Amino acid sequence: MRIFYQKTIYSGHPQIVLLLRLLSALFLIVVTRLLIYFFHPSLFPGITPYKLLYYTFTGLRFDLVALLYTNILYIILLSSPFRFRSTKAFRIAADVIFYVTNIILLIPNLADTAYYPFSLKRMTIDIFSYISTGDDTSNMMPQFIRDYWYVFLVWLAAISFLIFIARRIRISKAHVIQGNLQYYTVQSVCMLVFLGLTVLGLRGGIQLKPIGILSAAQYAPSQETPLVLNSAFTLMRSSGQRGIEKAHYFTDEKEMTQIFNARKDYSSTDSLGHLLPMQKKNVFVIILESFSAEHIGALSHQRGNKNSDFTPFLDSLADQSLVYEGFANGKRSIEGIPAVLASLPTWMNEDFITSQYASNKFNSLASLLKSEGYNTSFFHGGKNGTMGFDAFCNSAGFDNYYGKNEYPDQSDFDGNWGIWDEPYLQYIASTLNTKQQPFMGAVFTLSSHHPYQIPEKHKGQFRKGPLEIQQAIMYSDYALKMFFEKAATMSWYNNTIFVITADHTSEAWQAFYQNRVGQYFIPLIFYQPGSGLKGQQGIIAQQTDIMPTLLDMLHYPKPFIAFGGSLLKTDEPRFNLSYLNGNYQLIQDENVWQTDNIISKALYNFAHDSLLSKNLYPEQTDVAAGKDKLLKAVIQQYNNRMLENKLSIH
Repeated sequence: MRIFYQKTIYSGHPQIVLLLRLLSALFLIVVTRLLIYFFHPSLFPGITPYKLLYYTFTGLRFDLVALLYTNILYIILLSSPFRFRSTKAFRIAADVIFYVTNIILLIPNLADTAYYPFSLKRMTIDIFSYISTGDDTSNMMPQFIRDYWYVFLVWLAAISFLIFIARRIRISKAHVIQGNLQYYTVQSVCMLVFLGLTVLGLRGGIQLKPIGILSAAQYAPSQETPLVLNSAFTLMRSSGQRGIEKAHYFTDEKEMTQIFNARKDYSSTDSLGHLLPMQKKNVFVIILESFSAEHIGALSHQRGNKNSDFTPFLDSLADQSLVYEGFANGKRSIEGIPAVLASLPTWMNEDFITSQYASNKFNSLASLLKSEGYNTSFFHGGKNGTMGFDAFCNSAGFDNYYGKNEYPDQSDFDGNWGIWDEPYLQYIASTLNTKQQPFMGAVFTLSSHHPYQIPEKHKGQFRKGPLEIQQAIMYSDYALKMFFEKAATMSWYNNTIFVITADHTSEAWQAFYQNRVGQYFIPLIFYQPGSGLKGQQGIIAQQTDIMPTLLDMLHYPKPFIAFGGSLLKTDEPRFNLSYLNGNYQLIQDENVWQTDNIISKALYNFAHDSLLSKNLYPEQTDVAAGKDKLLKAVIQQYNNRMLENKLSIH
């Protein structure tokens, strides 16, 4: 028995020992990652052996990141170019570091083997908020240990395997007989190579940004990304983020949902009680880069801005459309896209796409309409991978993602962000013409992004304004005109509902658009060719209202989750909510209410005080109290659904 225990797998150079030991730990990470499937196969319907094999290997990218972060000290120690690595004291110290760190590394995966059925996602840093809140965890811990005793046994088996293998991979003194010059030269080169590869591995590859939780959506749909991700990785990637906290403002759920209800159901019946059939019209959402309302005459003239005619086509289209007092829910594109396409705003410190909640299952226009037979496509002429939009679209359920890589003529590249708007929108019209109806599509334009360049052939065609962006706004408006002219010749055009909005606002010139209200003022336009849907509505609307409004227009027959509401309903609260630096701003009716964290700070009547110069809060605390109640009803559902992975119903 003693001879068997001491049998050696490898004895030699520290770098080889390092590689072999890391491989043994990597093997255990992969095995424990996949246990979530083998213990709960019913939670992953449709997983074939081929899919499982595919997820096994694609998940290695995330496993390596977790492995390298955990073992960074061990890597530095064994790759350092010093002779003392062969001493007994060093080997003992290095062994202790290796065993302790990797034994801890296995715990998250194994804990999720038991916890996953409750959360339906890999654990993230917010798990510690749950553990430290109340006495539930301490009270339930004995029961968990009894119920999941086999997980503890698996952990002990994994520890035994790790020690069994690692003890047979040892550093020897054979390599130290080299002379000092040769030894230190070779070892220094090896160290640089190892550290370089380690940095590359920590980033997850050579892409522009280190991989995050949402990167798993490149390989699997949202309900299957837990097979690609490992729990140590999701904890690490979310550890720098301050997770949201569970809210307990309302103990009576009925009272809360009477104020605001994130669960929507717009199904309706005829006089005989029969469910009205869904109107399967095409849907196309146009998200214009930085198109502030200030630049759009149809929206800003009413506020006294007579020098804002930078969108002649959009102004003419607005005359034939439903036009609302639109407000963005955030200040960045990465916040705007989920708000528009999934009614999922960023009311927390981290944007949803890169947050620890990115692996949550959520519904979107794409996923909901796809279930009704729609073909779904997202278009963005920017470089693939920009702000994680491609991964987000995979999670959102889009069938197709068209980025710069898919565009057929790279000579239309603007040299900075992607394809010029005019040729790209023409390409979209042609591509949509190949889609089977009904289809749902969305485009995010880019030419009105800094540095605000204009194609050479259009130089001098568009006038400049007081802001540098405004010439680029005119070019994008022209590109939009060319798109609609081409689309109007196609068979699908008259059966399509178009939505025109913006991802966020740009820099501002007029004083109103520089304050906290004007900074969020964007177009929100619904256009259906040949319909009676037209007129300025004078109703507060936000990006999160787009999805529920469209689903209401289509008579979508099933319930869904949205943090806005249909603009066609008169019984839903109309408001805009944004979050910036820990503070909320709620716009409703003629008032804007601002907080310091969750505490009331200011109340303004922006309809009569557009520059927000007079704080009415001290004298109108009753009005502020109503806003406070609405905010807390919204935030309690937002926070708790985010934490509990309840952003969808199906």
